[in-house]
Amino acid sequence: MDRSVSEDLVAFALDWKKQGVPDDVSHEAKRLLLNQLKASVGATQTETVRILHDSILPSINSGEAAHVLWLGTNTTPANAALVNGALFEVLDFHDTYIPCFMHATSAVLPALLAAAEAEGSSGKDAIEALALGMEVELAVARMLMPTAYYRGYVPAGLTGGVGAAAACSLLYGLDEKQMRNALGIAMCTAFGTYVSVGSMTLSYITGATAQSGLQAANLARRDFDAPQTAFEGDKGMFVTHSDEDPEKMKDVLGSLGSEWRIHGQTYKTVPTETITHGPIELMLDILARANDRKVDRMEFAVAPIVKSIVDERMERFGDPSSELEARFDLCFCAAAAWQRGQFTLREMREAAYTDADILALRSRIDLVPDENRETFEGCSVVVTFDDGSTESANVDAFLGSPGNRMTDDQLSDLFRRSSAEILSTGAVDGILAAIWDLESAPNIRDFMSSLTV
Repeated sequence: MDRSVSEDLVAFALDWKKQGVPDDVSHEAKRLLLNQLKASVGATQTETVRILHDSILPSINSGEAAHVLWLGTNTTPANAALVNGALFEVLDFHDTYIPCFMHATSAVLPALLAAAEAEGSSGKDAIEALALGMEVELAVARMLMPTAYYRGYVPAGLTGGVGAAAACSLLYGLDEKQMRNALGIAMCTAFGTYVSVGSMTLSYITGATAQSGLQAANLARRDFDAPQTAFEGDKGMFVTHSDEDPEKMKDVLGSLGSEWRIHGQTYKTVPTETITHGPIELMLDILARANDRKVDRMEFAVAPIVKSIVDERMERFGDPSSELEARFDLCFCAAAAWQRGQFTLREMREAAYTDADILALRSRIDLVPDENRETFEGCSVVVTFDDGSTESANVDAFLGSPGNRMTDDQLSDLFRRSSAEILSTGAVDGILAAIWDLESAPNIRDFMSSLTV
């Protein structure tokens, strides 16, 4: 009898856990961990995180507790996974796996950190479990996307719990049957619809997905079972959540271990959605040579999917009325970058999304679909000024995307800038040193304790 999808994924993860993941894969996992810390350090004062944090209770059993990042609260691992998932998501400053339109680390890492801290796992075990959990997650995502996304599902909501369950199963030392059950539980309980964009619910989906994956591994640890064909069964995840060709399953599973999808992540340089990064980069480029000329109109040529995404949100939101809506408004982000000469968290606040000059420029930005662009790593723009002159610019791969990778030093510097008003220089230096040497840490608890404002 052929192995089920869950069994193939388990065999891959356990085989590589036994032999040890390649050094470059472990290194990429550390980069993704650092990237998530960069994404979350400025998020503690958001209303989304405040509400979720206020909803949890501190743990009375410190031996089984895990930390809420930056806030320092000791709570249950499940609660830590929930709030940390929201911390990673809310600023939209995390990674993106563009082939599947998803934030691949944001639901796996919170569950992994909570389980590792509660178990007292070593840094090496945590990093390897993160890498393998993400590979499991991305394999499932490749089998479901893009049609699951087109149906309206949040990709990481569907697949993050599966990756989280895999990562936690490895830390717990589950056997093949238990781990297959953990993945099956997560597959049967995946959730999240994309109408949540622009609201606090999107961050909750990420946190709840991490919590769900952690719980799936905990249940399987107690021999809670799941259907063996949770993915490919006639009422399983594949049929109910996508319209993909079933042949994809063989192709994706066959590439496990030869194609490490973890290397395909896009790192963000500014705190907003991936489709805005090319436009913001071009805005700042042209602004440097505009010589105070006033803009008449701007026209961006973008991938067709970007045009359809922006049109839908424009119709649904109108002018942005919150930071969460502004962050998902490409035209607003481009206009704010031009008017302010930068793009930081300040450009997401009320003073920016109610700024009459920014909104006026936003209304003079046009998007046209460029059929030659299959994805959104790149775009081009023509800026027409009121004196009739023009400036144009193009980017095929914005900084941070796989075609224009961010170096370790650039990523470290971005973490320094993101935390400059929050952490001391000494604290930042200590965190960076600990991350780059995490595989030598005998217990991850000391590292987690250092991630406190």
